[in-house]
Amino acid sequence: MNRTQYMSEIYRQLADTNTYDVISRDPVTAISQKIKTVIDTYLTRHTIDQKTASFLTNPHPVTPVFYVLPKVHKSLQNPPGRPIVASTDSVLSPLSVFLERILTPLVKTTRSFLLDTGHFLDVIKQLARIPSNSTLVTLDVCSLYTSIQHTKGIEATRQLLCQSSLPEDAIQFCLDLLTLVLYENYFLFEDTFYIQKCGTAMGSNVAPAYANAFMNHFETTHVFTSSLFLQHVACYHRYIDDIFLIWTGTTDTLLSFHSYLNSILPELQFTIHYNTHSVSFLDTMVLKDSNGDLSTDIYCKPTDCNSLLLYTSCHPRSLKDSLPRSQLNRVARIVSNPITLNDRLDAMTSKFRARHYPPKLLIEEKARILSPPSPRPPRNTHERIPFVHVFHPLVPKVHSIIRRHWPLLAKSYPSIPPFKEPVLMCNKRPPNIRDKLVRADIGSKRSTTTQRTIGHPT
Repeated sequence: MNRTQYMSEIYRQLADTNTYDVISRDPVTAISQKIKTVIDTYLTRHTIDQKTASFLTNPHPVTPVFYVLPKVHKSLQNPPGRPIVASTDSVLSPLSVFLERILTPLVKTTRSFLLDTGHFLDVIKQLARIPSNSTLVTLDVCSLYTSIQHTKGIEATRQLLCQSSLPEDAIQFCLDLLTLVLYENYFLFEDTFYIQKCGTAMGSNVAPAYANAFMNHFETTHVFTSSLFLQHVACYHRYIDDIFLIWTGTTDTLLSFHSYLNSILPELQFTIHYNTHSVSFLDTMVLKDSNGDLSTDIYCKPTDCNSLLLYTSCHPRSLKDSLPRSQLNRVARIVSNPITLNDRLDAMTSKFRARHYPPKLLIEEKARILSPPSPRPPRNTHERIPFVHVFHPLVPKVHSIIRRHWPLLAKSYPSIPPFKEPVLMCNKRPPNIRDKLVRADIGSKRSTTTQRTIGHPT
């Protein structure tokens, strides 16, 4: 997007006074004091220990900044933006990380939860033959993250936490932290500070688990108890705000169910797609034949382009050689029809050829996919010393030198177990051009340079 178009989309979103409010100054000092008050209270009660209190305190917080990611799958000419608050290392970031670790295991136990595509495929495989006249349906919540009212989201989280084994005081501590994360969610855009009044920010660690908790409460209260649901839904699963269901009733009853969902909460609106033969969900196309048997195929959005890593790119050879295997494995996992599988593997192989991958490598990987699976060798469970470094084309020579002389350590220090195994070579990405050109922070309108990353008392 050009800058004018990008800025116009951000101004459009920030003009929504139901979601965002302008604040006059950096609130980091006041927020830090509120966090300290909550932590000290529960530290005194011995609900948490000093280690947890230290983890939740960030003495040098970064100022969160606002940006959008263009949804090019919806429009290539004028794409809407997905609002993101870059809040890593902010004053609320430790609280969000802590809550995410508490809530995620709980949301995984909820009735409709889907973890990923692999989990969804397992669900489809376990389904028996469905009625041949049933309808495949997907539902999507419009702007879920920014639509959840704080009071309703906190109550949904309370209900989820009460199903855990946490003591009551620990539950209240989590809810107090969540209240801070939601009500004190501020950010900077250009030279103006904003507070988000409704919903949670994409970019916050706890956001997916919080959204799942809210949707679980919504479904338990309103969906699973609906007479239309009880009569006509043969299968219902959800990945955050994307829902897949199989409807056994008529189209009119399906549309009535859709209207009912949209009438429950004005801020929670669903879009619907349905078909008697096929429907796309995540990166999967679900197909139903005339007998009611389900199969799956790989799905690519119309705006999908071949963005696979170029083989000439400056990346470790092992990484580039592993990409065809992982992507062909993904195709084989999703495509359930053996006849269609060969065509889809050829299509994926052609994408790699266009990115200059060696034909021999692609032929070998495709043959491995089509051959009977061989047993995996046992994993090495011995402790190994990691050697982490920035990748460079000459790094393999360094690897070779270290491996050649590593036995000297093993012989000299036989009592040290990690020296018995070769060092574990680990690459990390070096800075690149994108790091120099792309940033979340759009910058200040002022001509003078100001410090924008570290929050200070004001």
